[in-house]
Amino acid sequence: MTSNAKQLFIKRKREITKEKQYYNKFIFNGHFSVFLVILLGAFIMGYAGWLQSIPKGINYALIAGVIMAVISIFPIRTLLKDADRLFLLPFERHMSVYMRQSIGYSYFSRLGLQIAMLIILFPLFYVLNGRTFGFYIIFVILALTLPLLGLILKWLWYKYKLESWSLYVLLFIIFTSSYYVALGPKSIASIASIFILIGLSYLLYYISEKHLFPWEKLIKLEQQHHMNYYKFVNMFTDVKHLKETAVRRSYLDPLLVTPKKKKFNAQNMYLYLFVRSFARGKDAFHIILRLVVIAIILIVWLQQPLVTLIIGSLFMYIILLQMAQFYTQQAYGLWPQVWPVSDSKVIRGYEQFLNRLMLIIAIIFLIVYIVMNPTYGYAGLLFFLVGWLTVRNVIKKLKYQETLLRD
Repeated sequence: MTSNAKQLFIKRKREITKEKQYYNKFIFNGHFSVFLVILLGAFIMGYAGWLQSIPKGINYALIAGVIMAVISIFPIRTLLKDADRLFLLPFERHMSVYMRQSIGYSYFSRLGLQIAMLIILFPLFYVLNGRTFGFYIIFVILALTLPLLGLILKWLWYKYKLESWSLYVLLFIIFTSSYYVALGPKSIASIASIFILIGLSYLLYYISEKHLFPWEKLIKLEQQHHMNYYKFVNMFTDVKHLKETAVRRSYLDPLLVTPKKKKFNAQNMYLYLFVRSFARGKDAFHIILRLVVIAIILIVWLQQPLVTLIIGSLFMYIILLQMAQFYTQQAYGLWPQVWPVSDSKVIRGYEQFLNRLMLIIAIIFLIVYIVMNPTYGYAGLLFFLVGWLTVRNVIKKLKYQETLLRD
């Protein structure tokens, strides 16, 4: 039975790996890959320039400790399914073997991000500490060890049926203090956190040894992780398994004024539908907001007129290009069946929505660009040109696709 538990997890890991390989073909397409390469190049160039004159009076050890603490709290991936709460009940005594596989998978699937942050932070603390790196070895050991111990403690915490928020607070405090002591005072006492987590894990292991397996909790967490992945992928291609959700954002209510009677018709219905779906939707709004914030940070940080102009234009192009997927989510949904209209009216409403979104983002980019580069502020008009050309290209492709479907 022990080998069966291991084989069950391996089988499910292969299934999810196969699924991710399928969707990665749509995510890392030519446009997005070029975008990532340019973004990486811009970051490296800006980071190298910033290291030449690092601002004084900032507690970088504390900031790095907080950031590392947040990303060191790895999510636990069990790959459990809803039916497991029924069909795997007779298998419960062997689920400890399954969970060991789960913890290993959860650790290694997020380890790449941890290593990337260690590489990014190394030049900063290498320069701050007079080009010495001996202290950084302890920091690396902690960064690679604490997440694994955190996953073990998280599993035992769930098994003992303790509240999740209390675990996150505890791990955040332990991780932050440990990383800070390693980078700030550079004391070997920072490794005390390892023994604290081991002690807590042993304690919970013995007091929860006879507790039942927390099926409901772990299945719900896995479903949430999987759904978050689907929401991200849905911005690049259609995902059949995605469950749509809506969120009330009262600060966006001024954008959702009910149309007047004379505009409550087939000509204007889809503009209102696209705006409302974007403002109330849970995935598209957050992804676009993150991209805009990242673009603003890069424009402010790089402080090079030509480079930031290219970065802003690139972000404008990527944002509007990714929103093309938003069309299929709405145009082939419920509304066309409730109130059928011609394809031209749907595309026209989507074009109006994209143009409004483009204007808002372009104005934000232009304001930030003018503030950072007042001498070359006029060049920021390129954001509007790129946005207009992108919208025009997206609409042209949609019309062509609708023509093919009609044939």
